[in-house]
Amino acid sequence: MRHFQQLTEAERGVIQKMVYSHLPKTEIARYIDRHHSTIYRELHRNKTKAYQFIEAHQKANARKRKKIRKLDSNAILRLIVVSLLMEKNSPELIAYYLKTNFPEDSSMQISHEAIYTWIYTQKEYNLPAYLFTKRKKRQNRSNTYKYRGVSIEKKNIRERPQEADEKSEPGHLEGDLIVSKGQDAYVLSLADRKNMTIWGSPVTSKDPEEVCRAVVESLEHLPEGFIKTITFDNGTEFNSYKIIEKALNCKVYFADPYCSWQRAINEHLNARIRQYLPKNKSFAGLTDDDYQDILEEINNRPRKSRNWRTPMSLLEDALFAFET
Repeated sequence: MRHFQQLTEAERGVIQKMVYSHLPKTEIARYIDRHHSTIYRELHRNKTKAYQFIEAHQKANARKRKKIRKLDSNAILRLIVVSLLMEKNSPELIAYYLKTNFPEDSSMQISHEAIYTWIYTQKEYNLPAYLFTKRKKRQNRSNTYKYRGVSIEKKNIRERPQEADEKSEPGHLEGDLIVSKGQDAYVLSLADRKNMTIWGSPVTSKDPEEVCRAVVESLEHLPEGFIKTITFDNGTEFNSYKIIEKALNCKVYFADPYCSWQRAINEHLNARIRQYLPKNKSFAGLTDDDYQDILEEINNRPRKSRNWRTPMSLLEDALFAFET
């Protein structure tokens, strides 16, 4: 039996002749090499008083016209979706918001897949620019620079405790430095693997001592002992990591060179930060207050992967449990 395709006008002519000859639908299906359900559906959808193949073909062609999407026909729903999208909310979060706020109104609910599909059809408005990641396919990392930044003194990620790998407790962080266009400014990002809270601050250079002291200043307000491990990439900006270990009484580990997937939580949240600080723009004038406002917005956004809890609420629970 052939793969599904629309019935042709000639096939519909055959169906008409065989129907008029009072032949069983299963026999019609075998004769034109179609599934019997196709014949049943054709006769049900495309006949009036009697089956006429020309009329049936016209009706079938009329149904092929472009379907009207829910977001095209519902102006209020479209306004809410676009507004939330422009506030840097993901389609998953938008779909959850609609389901939560309009539980009895199906016309105001839509799946995140439908939102994604609609976004990519609105090319003239460049709505994909509001998605937190614009990458269309995964980058294929080369092994050319496999041994960048390797030092025998640095503790490798494979030495990290099991609790950090399994995300079974808070206080195991991942860290990175985000670079401005033109390399004229930098911001530090530190993400908790379990609750996805993110901390950080702007830094003026990639000087290892400055960067590592910024790590300490970003985390020193937390209770002593709460931070257990931090995993960085292998950039030289974290070479003064012993400052961090001494000040925070934690262990610092390093991912393998050019293996950003080993710090997946941090990379994901860096993409969120890039919504506010895009790669093609300089953020040299960014103040610490500006950056903290950005982190506060991200930390107070519900996460699907955390059962729609916000990172900040999860952190508050973790700190309460740690101190009691």
